[in-house]
Amino acid sequence: MVRLPFIGPVAKKQGRIVVVTGAGSGIGRAIALRQAAAGDIVIATDIDLAAAEETVALAKGACCAFALDVRDPAQWEEITDTIVERFGVPDILVNNAGIAIGGAFMSQTPQDWEKIMGINVFGVVHGCKTVGSKMVDSGKPGHIVVIVSGAAWTPNRVAPSYSTSKAAALMITESLRTELAPKNIGVSAICPGATRTQLGAHATLITSAGTSTEQTRADFVNIQDRFAFASPDRVARAVQRAIRFNLAIVPVNFDATLAWILHRISPALMRTICKIPTMKLAEDAARTAVQRLPSAVAFHSQKSTPATTE
Repeated sequence: MVRLPFIGPVAKKQGRIVVVTGAGSGIGRAIALRQAAAGDIVIATDIDLAAAEETVALAKGACCAFALDVRDPAQWEEITDTIVERFGVPDILVNNAGIAIGGAFMSQTPQDWEKIMGINVFGVVHGCKTVGSKMVDSGKPGHIVVIVSGAAWTPNRVAPSYSTSKAAALMITESLRTELAPKNIGVSAICPGATRTQLGAHATLITSAGTSTEQTRADFVNIQDRFAFASPDRVARAVQRAIRFNLAIVPVNFDATLAWILHRISPALMRTICKIPTMKLAEDAARTAVQRLPSAVAFHSQKSTPATTE
């Protein structure tokens, strides 16, 4: 049996039961905090239990923490049974947990692909299957949210495995939406653009020849922190809007919206634009921005919220 620690006194009371994966930081934490503040009972799950506990400590409302590796269907089964026993059938599931791997297609190994697909795709599959089946069996309305990405419709030379995994997650969401509509269960894909999280800090990076992985990571994180204008809370607000109005796809921020429009209007133009960036070009651009734009970086840093993980 998988041990699933639990903290936080949560009484059975009014309010929806909301399960959030990857709730230990970043977007997942912002979603958990917003839902708890709205009066929901939030189950904050994360592979890092200590991080999930920090989210619980910050929550203004009913919130508890579980350790969960989304790749493990046995853990999904056990945690879902525990939630149903203690609180009831979840009303909302937010599949947020995800990772990124940067590097050209030819540089990434089969193990890299297995890792990212295991979390970004099969983590969604296991969650939707396990929690979704409980929703269907209960016969009551519900909602499933998948945090996808603007990368889902962006051909990507810098992180092809990430774009592929997010495209798969988007199609899972679209397919499930058609299947569960007759059951009065909504399904929404939230597609953020560049967001101030620590996704880059925790990403696996396969850099071009002759470059330092750690220096490149530091440059990317620096740029993401200063120039990604969407905050995790903005994504959390988009989640609430998607649930309220049962929206199918919600791009968040102008970059994701622009990519969505280009993808819809002219896929050929989108492919042409996406041929330009390479890992080496991305590394050089990040390094140049860090070195030559200190004043702009410092100015934006004052306006930015602290970076957190996805």
